[in-house]
Amino acid sequence: MKTRQPALSLSRLYPALRAGGGLLLSAMVLSACSSAPVRFYTLGAPAIATGAETTSTTPITDSTPVIEVERTRLPDYLDSQDIMVRNGHEIERSGLGRWASRLSVGATDLITARLAQKWPNLFVTDQPQPDRPTWRLQLNISRLDVSRDGSSALNADWAIIPQDSRQPIQRNRTIILGSGATGSNDNIAKVTEGLLNQLSDRIEASWPTAAAEPAASIRHHGRN
Repeated sequence: MKTRQPALSLSRLYPALRAGGGLLLSAMVLSACSSAPVRFYTLGAPAIATGAETTSTTPITDSTPVIEVERTRLPDYLDSQDIMVRNGHEIERSGLGRWASRLSVGATDLITARLAQKWPNLFVTDQPQPDRPTWRLQLNISRLDVSRDGSSALNADWAIIPQDSRQPIQRNRTIILGSGATGSNDNIAKVTEGLLNQLSDRIEASWPTAAAEPAASIRHHGRN
């Protein structure tokens, strides 16, 4: 004759469940702590100073030429904080690397800083101004590829829009090819920065020659 097994008491079962749940939670916490942290990358290392250090303020007057750099336009799949690398037809997203800001913002900041370095006698800014600037720069980057095989490419076009609507708008486009190590997020950031530095050089070369002249020789009619 079979003997009936005594029912398992719930009062005995709950401590075991609590202990098991505690062990599982501890394992999850330890796993999370042991995973590598997300790293954030900027364009421009070390930090870029937009001009020589000064011991006093420099006034921006009506005669100071102003260049307003509008936010760079990028393809939708690139314009995020994700660091991307191309592998053939596939776009791979970094698991542990992020841009410190959206790529369009970082690219605009870098190009603005580079142009400000080139023209310390001008006021180069990516912030909206109360008056119409001497020039506006509109920049479209239609391709910005950094590939696993070490190749890279940038396609861009830009418009230089003068304050005087009677003057022509200057339009330019360029293709930049490069190469370099792309095995890490830091490498990808360096290659991307190099492409944008070359782009800023070509933008400078295409600018109206008056921009390179001393500020005193250029009248900025801020209020029409």
